[in-house]
Amino acid sequence: MQRTKTLVALAAILSAGASLTLGGLTLAGEPLNGGLARIDKDGDGKVSPAEWTTERAGLFKKLDADRDGKVTLDEITQFYLKAAPADDPKTQKRIDAVTAADKDGNGDGKVTLAEITALADREFKGRDKDGDGFITGDDK
Repeated sequence: MQRTKTLVALAAILSAGASLTLGGLTLAGEPLNGGLARIDKDGDGKVSPAEWTTERAGLFKKLDADRDGKVTLDEITQFYLKAAPADDPKTQKRIDAVTAADKDGNGDGKVTLAEITALADREFKGRDKDGDGFITGDDK
């Protein structure tokens, strides 16, 4: 049960990082907006694998409150409770989403940076719908 909650919480956090709303960039096709525009550090209108992984690693660093190299359900919960009250539906939704997915590669109830990096790679490939090696506004 603890492992499942940790996995769900981690998925939510990672998903939340990609869903922040912050203006958009105009591309040849669809605009790159929301969290994707924030992740696009070089401003070229597309998110590279390196930008995607760097974003996830940065979030991991914020979540790992005790700096032991592992993120637990408690750390995930505390992170979100600092940002919004527990009774905010978005708070619980983010926690649930992070702990719901298959994020803990070795099943120890804690998520490491290596596990997050592997997850980020899978997420990137899933978001890059046209397979061009970048996430753009056209990848829907």
